[in-house]
Amino acid sequence: MSAPRDSLTDRLIRRTARAAQARPSLAMPDIRVALALAGLLALGPLLTIVGASLLRAGVAAETRGIEQQVRARHAPQATREAAAAVLRDAVRQPALVATLERLARALPDDARLVSAAREPNGQLQVEISASDPDLLRGALRRDPLLVALRESGQRRTPDARVVVTLRTRA
Repeated sequence: MSAPRDSLTDRLIRRTARAAQARPSLAMPDIRVALALAGLLALGPLLTIVGASLLRAGVAAETRGIEQQVRARHAPQATREAAAAVLRDAVRQPALVATLERLARALPDDARLVSAAREPNGQLQVEISASDPDLLRGALRRDPLLVALRESGQRRTPDARVVVTLRTRA
């Protein structure tokens, strides 16, 4: 009888053993290589954050520059609009002379105008001297234009008269 032939499994085991002996064994990886790989992995997000903040700063600086250009271009228009608003408000309000004329017609006989002024914001301030401030208030309420005058103060004078300060709302 002849010797039994090697089985397929036996041949496979022998070839694997020879291949393992022929291949050099791998050395243990150095700890420095592992730390370098971990550092590279950590640098990815960090570099992304730094790059994004640099981009954001550049965009913010560019935005500020564009805003300054827009303000410089629109400054004359804004000045014109502000002047137009002042003129529009001035035209809508009755002239100081017309207001003083109506005030003179509405005042009681013993009342006297002490001062009148219109401030730059359009607010009118009037000081009237009268012996009876209640009579003055009643006379001013009868005129629809003078109803807007509100009392903002009063003081006594040495001759026993009362100076009433009236203002319009701005």
